[in-house]
Amino acid sequence: MSNYLNKSYLISKKNSNMPISKALLKYGIDKFALIIIEYTNSNLLYERESLWISNLKPYYNILKEGGTSINYKHSDQTKLLLSKLAKDRVVSEETKKAISEALKGELNPFYGQTHDSKSLEKIINSKSLSQIYIYSSVKELLVIFPSVKTLANKIKTNSTSINKAIKNNTLFRGEWYIKKSLLNIELDVPKFSYLSCDSLIENMIKSSSIKQAIFVFDLNKNFLAKYTGIMEADKKLGIRHEKIKKYANLKLAYKGYIFSYHRLLDY
Repeated sequence: MSNYLNKSYLISKKNSNMPISKALLKYGIDKFALIIIEYTNSNLLYERESLWISNLKPYYNILKEGGTSINYKHSDQTKLLLSKLAKDRVVSEETKKAISEALKGELNPFYGQTHDSKSLEKIINSKSLSQIYIYSSVKELLVIFPSVKTLANKIKTNSTSINKAIKNNTLFRGEWYIKKSLLNIELDVPKFSYLSCDSLIENMIKSSSIKQAIFVFDLNKNFLAKYTGIMEADKKLGIRHEKIKKYANLKLAYKGYIFSYHRLLDY
């Protein structure tokens, strides 16, 4: 099922011609639902699957029997039939009733239960095709968000500034790198859960006024201070902001200082 939530899988040459792939791409994942209509013993799975296929005649199901690959490849006749069904498709009252009954009250296997935070986070992430990875200024992975829009909503801003930071590889609000892929696939593990990163969100909101922070190092590249912008560095160090900006861009030392827009000089 996770493949159907993966756009790369749906558009691949091998799968793009499947009716379900075409439908998911055309109408969007949010127009579909996964509904469990029966639980049974494992030794009866194929038998029960065949029974439901026979009774419900599911439109997107290309198999005629449970646990087999019969009729996996469509003949021209099957393609014409699928096309006609797409135009005339109407879910029968019997089908609606069967699904409804399977989900009522205690008949629902999830009745009276709730997802724990880890399960909920997995569900959220599995539905996302555009995850973003938030790193600290020293490139420590902090948290994974489902999308730019999700983060924008959390910190009460629009997506433009976030996308700009991603595109330009700059620190967002002077403290965080936001990436569309992991910097180190093998080693990076998020420090926080998406559902339990309130302190991070709070700090991002508090830093909304910071556009581009300045980091100051000595000539041996030892970190000295971080300022919320060039003007603050100007006031604290007594060096004109034009000079700070110039030498930060040149990546050269000036009056015993090295200025940088990044926490690490070798970034």
